[in-house]
Amino acid sequence: MKKGFTLIELLIVITIIGILAVAFLPTLLGAPAKGRDTQRIADLQKIQKVIINEDLGGVNKAPNADGCVKLGEPDGENVNTKFDVYLAALGGALPTPPRPSDNSGDGCVGTYRYMHNPGGQDVYKFALLTMVEDETKANVKCDGPFTGGGDGVVTLNAPEAGDACYAILTQ
Repeated sequence: MKKGFTLIELLIVITIIGILAVAFLPTLLGAPAKGRDTQRIADLQKIQKVIINEDLGGVNKAPNADGCVKLGEPDGENVNTKFDVYLAALGGALPTPPRPSDNSGDGCVGTYRYMHNPGGQDVYKFALLTMVEDETKANVKCDGPFTGGGDGVVTLNAPEAGDACYAILTQ
């Protein structure tokens, strides 16, 4: 009697391998990164809506300093924008990115970046920014904070271009 595998056994093994490959394919194609990016963008939109509503309602004016979106007093020379006043409107907690990132070049690790009046000349009231892992979700390239030219147009400092970021500019 010859020893070996039958055609049926081989087909069953190939089918099982195919099913396992399909089950793990999303992980291999970056689904977790896309999910984290979607959460980051949703958090930015939530923060933006809260700032706009509080500002329009006259409850709390939009912060007038650039810095990390985080709670507490500014520490040392790193001027952090205080978001304590928005806690109630944000549901009692400030969103933090699913995975820490440094999107500003100024130590905003594990948080989002806020900029007051980016570009100058009151074209935009504020901007929110976060680094994304999936470059297809990015709308800007960045490695530093926003700056503005004399025409009020927002540009990005990118001494080492390649970091993918998502920015929301609010007028």
